[in-house]
Amino acid sequence: MKTVQMRKQTKRPVWTAGILLAVLLALFFFSVLGGILLGSAELTAQTVLDVIRMKLFGVQELQLQRSAISIVWELRLPRVLLALAAGGGLAVAGAAMQAVTQNVMADPYILGASSGASAAVAFAFVLGGVFSRSGALMSAMAFAGAMLALLLVYSVGMVGSAGSGSRLVLAGMAISVILTAATQFFISIAPDTYTVRNITAWTMGSLGSARWNTIGFPCLAALSGSLVLMLMARAYNLLSQGDETAVSLGLDVKVLKRLTIVVVSFITGAVVSVGGVIGFIGFIIPHVVRILLGSDHRRVFPFSFLIGGLFLMWMDVLARTAIAPKELPVGIFTAFCGGPFFIWLLYRKNRYGKM
Repeated sequence: MKTVQMRKQTKRPVWTAGILLAVLLALFFFSVLGGILLGSAELTAQTVLDVIRMKLFGVQELQLQRSAISIVWELRLPRVLLALAAGGGLAVAGAAMQAVTQNVMADPYILGASSGASAAVAFAFVLGGVFSRSGALMSAMAFAGAMLALLLVYSVGMVGSAGSGSRLVLAGMAISVILTAATQFFISIAPDTYTVRNITAWTMGSLGSARWNTIGFPCLAALSGSLVLMLMARAYNLLSQGDETAVSLGLDVKVLKRLTIVVVSFITGAVVSVGGVIGFIGFIIPHVVRILLGSDHRRVFPFSFLIGGLFLMWMDVLARTAIAPKELPVGIFTAFCGGPFFIWLLYRKNRYGKM
């Protein structure tokens, strides 16, 4: 009887996805407006709309102040767009890693991207000079560190045949431990407290560096990488039945796993290079979507992108308004949400036998 009840609970009405999609699209529009509107500097909704109309359509409003234009167009709008793209990309990447590793605890950072980026950034801050002053060079160092870490993990975890998901996870854990130790070493030899504070702040995540000249690469990487994964959704549905079953149905598991690692690495490295380490999004959001809509990746991927983007955007709004005018790292708020959610998942696992 218990099994029958659980099966009934997992069924989703056909119209659920349509209603949820309509709600999320409406939320996207109002969230962009809210994300621009809210902050330490007070603005009205009319001012925000006037600035956007001026920039997009050339409609000039005489009463617009230069400071309002700068805040809306140069600071807040790029930040909102980066949050939507980065949150969505991390959520889709997390769903893909959970499918490939057959591990519900997996997230985009499981392969050591965050540890590699953190070690590279800490090294750049310790070097000082142009390495610590140039935002573009810092982002390049972070991206290179993430890619190097992922290359090491892949080299260790995929030795031999197709490589098991568990071996890949273990390789990621091992490389992450080494790179975390490297980060701690650079912190310990930092020349001053200012450098230590900068390294620590970066590892907690922040979207404060979002500008039009810095968001292009991470947004493009998150959008294009997510689209590639969405186009392979049917393959992930086969893979979720197990490697042997997927192979018997004609799926090249080895190629799919390698392609997934490359795409997830690209998304994660690009996002981390600008936003720092923002945890739990790739872990939380795919679970939320599966609870709402089931485990079909044709729904999991696109809805993970929408919900992940909205989630990070509102976490970022909290980060810059909670104790305004001072700004907190956004990673603090994603962790505040991720910790209780993880506890709830464990409770759900103990009670219903599934996550």
